[in-house]
Amino acid sequence: MPAQRRSTDDETPDARAPAGEAPADKALPAGALADDEAIVAIESALHSLVRRLRQAQLKDYLAQLAGDDIDQAGMAVLYVLYGEKSSLRVTDLAARLGIDPPAVTRKAQQLERLGLVSRARDTGDARASLLQLTPEGRKVLKRFQLARHQWLATLLADWPPAECREFARLITRFADDIDQYLADLRC
Repeated sequence: MPAQRRSTDDETPDARAPAGEAPADKALPAGALADDEAIVAIESALHSLVRRLRQAQLKDYLAQLAGDDIDQAGMAVLYVLYGEKSSLRVTDLAARLGIDPPAVTRKAQQLERLGLVSRARDTGDARASLLQLTPEGRKVLKRFQLARHQWLATLLADWPPAECREFARLITRFADDIDQYLADLRC
């Protein structure tokens, strides 16, 4: 679990880190400098990015490109099932999505009515059911992935290839670090 920052009210000036350096109890690698301006810029950009990516206008645009109108929760279920390349129990799917099993059950029922997922009894436990993508579910997901790919390619069309590769490397590293941090919090 990450270290907790002490209140500065109890600190003497000598106990504080020099300007530009992280306090000793912060979880930064040895020798790393905290660049507050960069952190503030990243926070602002992430806030703007999350807000814009959640806007209905973008979702509607991608749905129009894909020719489908599956909500975000439904797409999340399809993505996880696709990534697993096999059937999953509702409880396992809920754990991967970080949501309650009853919510996954409701979403799975909706997707099943649309013909995008199928449900089968778990041969190892007759009380449990397994979910898997149907061929139509795979088609819907592929169309959405293609629409999102086209959208990103359009956004990055004016970027030099080296900057695109560097952005891909950094955003992948950032996403991996977030995943690891959240996994560590669950310990």
